[in-house]
Amino acid sequence: MRVLTIILAAFLSAAASGYAAGKAEHVVVVVWDGMRPDFVNETNTPTLYQLAREGVFFQNHHAVFLSSTEVNATAMATGCYPNRSGILGNHEYRPQINPLTNVAVEALDTVRKGDEITHNHYLQLPTLAEILQHAGKKTTIAGAKPVALLQDRLEQGRVCADCVDLFERRTVPAAAVDKLDLPAFTPRDIPNTRQDEVITHALIGPMWDKDVPAFSLLWLSEPDATQHASGLGTAKALKALKSSDDNLARVLKELTARGIRDKTDVFVISDHGFSTISRVLNVAAFLKDAGFNAAREFKQPPVNGDVMVVGNGGTALLYVIGHDPKLIHKMVELLQAQDFAGVILTREPIEGTFTLDKVRINTPDAPDIAVSLRWTRDKNDAGIPGSLPCESSLGVNQGIHSSLSPFDIHNTLIAAGPDFQKGWVDHLPSGNIDLAPTVLHILGVPAPERMDGRVLSEALTSGTSKSPDPVTHTFDATRDLGTSVWQQYLRVTEFGGTTYLDEGNGHSEPRK
Repeated sequence: MRVLTIILAAFLSAAASGYAAGKAEHVVVVVWDGMRPDFVNETNTPTLYQLAREGVFFQNHHAVFLSSTEVNATAMATGCYPNRSGILGNHEYRPQINPLTNVAVEALDTVRKGDEITHNHYLQLPTLAEILQHAGKKTTIAGAKPVALLQDRLEQGRVCADCVDLFERRTVPAAAVDKLDLPAFTPRDIPNTRQDEVITHALIGPMWDKDVPAFSLLWLSEPDATQHASGLGTAKALKALKSSDDNLARVLKELTARGIRDKTDVFVISDHGFSTISRVLNVAAFLKDAGFNAAREFKQPPVNGDVMVVGNGGTALLYVIGHDPKLIHKMVELLQAQDFAGVILTREPIEGTFTLDKVRINTPDAPDIAVSLRWTRDKNDAGIPGSLPCESSLGVNQGIHSSLSPFDIHNTLIAAGPDFQKGWVDHLPSGNIDLAPTVLHILGVPAPERMDGRVLSEALTSGTSKSPDPVTHTFDATRDLGTSVWQQYLRVTEFGGTTYLDEGNGHSEPRK
């Protein structure tokens, strides 16, 4: 039924709109996990720097919130925010999958169980790869991280026998990995450079053996892995940037050798930005000390009033078993008095908060409370701005993300090829949700249903944006706590029918 729906919707949409393709015969997307745009320069990333000079640098690009890997991988794949795709965090509490602790949303066991209980709607929308395959286009996905599974995960009912999704050392279809003959991921001094190199060679070698498909995606694990481990701007982190640049160069060299570089649009995109950890928090322990029955893992099946705390780095998700409104209100009031809280979001309206709907994360499995931790513009020892507390096992001065900090939300997009303007900087707002609709437009395939993102038409050679100028809104919420006043804000920009989250923060001030 799902396949028929996709095909019928695409057919009807194409018939109605006369959808026109771009000039490119191939689209290649290279994801640099955790790449901040301010690190793109001639020294750190010479290949990427040159690609930006040849094409378009999207200077005002946005991740979706939570500004984490799995959330933004899904946003790229579906063109939609989490409230429609169903994935809102790297780690979530899904009691139907595991009632005792959180799950990694990209893990194979989680995905398979999720599809089992939802009849193959673990992701609530079709992905870019699925849409293209149903339109008769070949796709190839290669990822050094398990997140690549989310792009093309379904084992049964595949319509493209030659379409392979490689995620770390596994594939969909499962048997395809045997033909790739992957060498070992031998550790190096920079954590993940070897596996990135292996996966890159797998894509441009055996996975492109017969031909280069209409759509390819390469997901590199650097600089994310090293920035988490060593911090932003360190010698190791800069080497990790160079390793991703070298892998991009390998892809471009292969396209040139095959004589199709001028027929290929290349996107380099990151899933999120990055910040430096200023302090480490244990929100579960904090809440437990305050009298709440909070835990990161339940020892036995939970009862009403228990609180599951799921850390996602720069954001903590709080799930209240039974959704007791009095308990939730009491917890929110406590959090609003804390110096680590930035933006507090709730399922139901509560004074001094925004609802989950405001940032598009009100999924069926959403928490009762989400706390984006308070960020500052403070610089680390390497002079890199952007810091925040962290709800994870990492330490001070290491790297983290997932908050509403502009250093986490603003990320990288560069695109070049026959469909893109040359040597141009796009100052208009864009986002990860714009990738899928733009790729579909270039390849002449209509989306089966409306996406939240837009086609990046102003950057294309085929036309310019006819939309009114961007409009920025700032929303405020306050609460009088008696001895102090809680204040928080959220800034968003609307353009071309699409809403982009810019930043949000908050603090509690003593009453004067």
